[in-house]
Amino acid sequence: MMYIPGVAGGAKFVNLIIDDPNSIEPWVPSPSSVVTNLGKTRILTSELSPLNPSLMPFSSDNNELYYDPFLFGAWKVTATLKRKVYPYGTNYLPSTSLLDGSPRNREEQPGDSTIYEMHYFSPTNVDGMIVIDDKSKVIAEREFNTRSINLAYKQLSQIKNVKWDYRKDPTRLTIEFATLAEDMQPLGEKRAEIYFTARKTESASSSGGGVNSESDEKVFCAAERLRSVVVMPGNVVVTDTETITEFRLVRGSDGNHVKAVSRIAVYLTPNPNSREGILWQDVNGKAVAFYDYEIDMRRLIKVDENGKNMICIYTPYGARQCKAS
Repeated sequence: MMYIPGVAGGAKFVNLIIDDPNSIEPWVPSPSSVVTNLGKTRILTSELSPLNPSLMPFSSDNNELYYDPFLFGAWKVTATLKRKVYPYGTNYLPSTSLLDGSPRNREEQPGDSTIYEMHYFSPTNVDGMIVIDDKSKVIAEREFNTRSINLAYKQLSQIKNVKWDYRKDPTRLTIEFATLAEDMQPLGEKRAEIYFTARKTESASSSGGGVNSESDEKVFCAAERLRSVVVMPGNVVVTDTETITEFRLVRGSDGNHVKAVSRIAVYLTPNPNSREGILWQDVNGKAVAFYDYEIDMRRLIKVDENGKNMICIYTPYGARQCKAS
């Protein structure tokens, strides 16, 4: 059968997988590590269509991605890239950096581990002691987390400023990059506009308790799709990605240890006047690359003047939120 570029569904499924060369066996997520339907259909799948756009700028409270309350606080995160998957081969990648490395680092390879810090807080803006229960709303501190990941992965363009106002529009994040690289080489002006366009969450039980019946551990899965528009002198780069992460609160850890499996999916953008737009039609808009991680999260706990363990975090507006460990 003759291949005709630009015909929907014309891409051949090859499922090229690059594993850790130092691993004896290919990495496959264990059945117990991904138990939600959301995780199974978006992390364990070989082909993936993007989440349907569901968010409207300046709209309702539903535009924010709310995490399970067990993630409240500061965490030391170790993320290990386990494998890279190219469902339709490498010819469909929008950039060679996605073959040489990952969306997070141009040289990241399976087996590489990176350590960084992540913060989650309550958007109620309460200053002082707060009570976090199963009904509490917890969100990611996107400004801090964006900077933390940028530094940990030693990305070429260092962040100068992050603008994010979760009160007015949680669907948008603006990043201004420094004009000099770490080695003082000039990079020119660069800005990224991040638009969160879809998200979905699920707990492991239909009752909403998030308990894995087999291990009696709280499980929470979140998927979020975003569009990144990077503006540079004479050039604009548009990228669509989706991150799906299934968190599992480790039993017996007093709520201070979380394990997770995470996938970054990369999509082509449907520009009809470009080669990428033709390739997008070939793959029916499906993801052209997956980057699968195992994540280990250890809660950062502080001891107050009375020797009591405290879980504390600062909100973007400077409020200090704490709860007893």
